[in-house]
Order: sequence, then structure tokens, then C-alpha cells
Amino acid sequence: MIGWLLATAGTAALGALFPLVNIELYLLGVVSTVDGVSWWGLALAAAIGQVAGKTLFYFAGRGGFALGERLTRRVQRERNGRWAAWLDGFHRRTQEHPWWGMGVLAASAVPGLPPYSLMCLLSGAAGLPLLGFLAASLLGRVGHFLIVAGAPGVLSWLNPALAA
Repeated sequence: MIGWLLATAGTAALGALFPLVNIELYLLGVVSTVDGVSWWGLALAAAIGQVAGKTLFYFAGRGGFALGERLTRRVQRERNGRWAAWLDGFHRRTQEHPWWGMGVLAASAVPGLPPYSLMCLLSGAAGLPLLGFLAASLLGRVGHFLIVAGAPGVLSWLNPALAA
């Protein structure tokens, strides 16, 4: 059981950094085929792993990592563009009302829209506190993965109900 939880967290962390690793498909496969591991435990492990991986995006947004010379030049050129204005507004609202920034992040973490990776980067750039980022991300991602991991159970329950 512990092995499956650790493998799920590790796969989620890997998928947070490399989009070709799809944690949702992995989670559906494990929940559907492995006995002895609770679906909600797997969902929690996936959320913890993904938030751990996405924390690197947060630190990149805070300026903890160099984003590359080409990207830095592009950002400098577009300082007066539409995205810069949106980021400035997001930063200002987050500074004035940190709960607002955490709420936006948590709400975006459930469906993943706008892309959760982008929101992690923007949360760091907007100065959202690290603990607030972790709490909001974990809350939203737990909700996301509970929906994904619970889907096979809901479908197996609906199948007989719809056939009647």
C-alpha cells in the first residue's frame, strides 16, 4: 500500500514538471486495477506530489530560478502589454487581499483552468506567501484528484442504475 502511495506521489511530481506524464490517466489506471489501496489515499498522494512539483514553478515566478535569456528578453519587451497589465492587477489585488489570491489559485487548481502551471508561476510573481500558495494549491488539487480518483466508483455505481 505504501509503495503505491509513494509511486503515485512520485508520478504526480514528475507529471508536474513534464506534461507528457499524465497523472490523471495513471491515477485512473491504479484506482481501477489495484486492490487494497483507497481511492482517496491515492488522490491525496497525487495532490501532494503534484503540489511539490509545481512549487518549483512558484519559485521560478518569485525569481528563484533563471527562466532563460530568451524568455527574459521577451518579458522585458512585453512589459507594457496586456499580460503585464493583468499581472500587475493580479499582483496588486494579491498584495491588498492575500485571501483573494489564494482563492483564485485554489479555484483554478480544481479544474486546471487557466492552466494550473501558469497560475503557480503567476502566484510566485505576484508575491503570494509560500504557505498560502501551498495551502491553496493542496486544497484545489485534492479536490481535483478526488474527482478523478472517485470517477470509476461513481461510474460503476451508475451503470446498474442506468441499465434498470
